[in-house]
Amino acid sequence: MKVHLIQNSEIDVPRITLEIPDDYPDSDALVAALENLVSAVVTLTVSQRGQLIQLPVTDILFIEATGHQVAAHTRTGVYRVNHSLTAVGDKLPSEFMRVSKSAIVNTHQVYALTKTLTGNLIAFHDSPKQLYASRRYYSPLKYRLEQKGLL
Repeated sequence: MKVHLIQNSEIDVPRITLEIPDDYPDSDALVAALENLVSAVVTLTVSQRGQLIQLPVTDILFIEATGHQVAAHTRTGVYRVNHSLTAVGDKLPSEFMRVSKSAIVNTHQVYALTKTLTGNLIAFHDSPKQLYASRRYYSPLKYRLEQKGLL
């Protein structure tokens, strides 16, 4: 693969032109991955004690909905999100994955996945916080973590 960068002061958003051979396998997946990369947010607007904060998504361990409130959890704090879990999930990069009806996890932050009698427990790097994955989402989560070499 060759990458050619042209800087142009006359445009206001990046433009990507992709040249591939006629017989290139799975070109749709390549285009989808590029679109996801470009459209993904790098910060999430959250609030804490009445103050709006631009929280880098790389700092987020998981996002959880409880009742009508959505919260983003980091190693050091919990922040209120003023959008629904579905709306937030649609904007997040591909490393985020739904693990239950009420939670989305940052797969890059997962340290361990443990199947127990009471549920499927997710542990995080350098954090005592834990989250449960529902049975429905356990296998896809385990598969993704194994594919990316994160588990």
